[in-house]
Amino acid sequence: MGRFVLLLILVSPLCAGVAAATPEPAPALEARQTILEANRSLVKKGWQPAPKQSPSPEERRWSAVPLSSLSTCSGTGVGFCRFDYQKNHQRLSVVTVPSHPGQPSVGRVSRWW
Repeated sequence: MGRFVLLLILVSPLCAGVAAATPEPAPALEARQTILEANRSLVKKGWQPAPKQSPSPEERRWSAVPLSSLSTCSGTGVGFCRFDYQKNHQRLSVVTVPSHPGQPSVGRVSRWW
């Protein structure tokens, strides 16, 4: 019994460290919300813009938003754009589709990871 108590005393701090190192759950985003709404929500929750690359002027035009989190937009005509964020060494990518396909328009959230 004494060994069991001693073991619990020794292991407890280790378990607390593991719990503290657990990544935060993914942010609550909603499919079809605009990237402007998603960005506002993410920034409120401490996520910071962290694009993986600099978008071209054409990609900026396709996205139709001045967000600094924009990384890229596809030139395929589908209009997918990717916005990247980071928080506490975690990264988040948000992909949007245009509100008005075929023309520059504020994107709506399609998926995130």
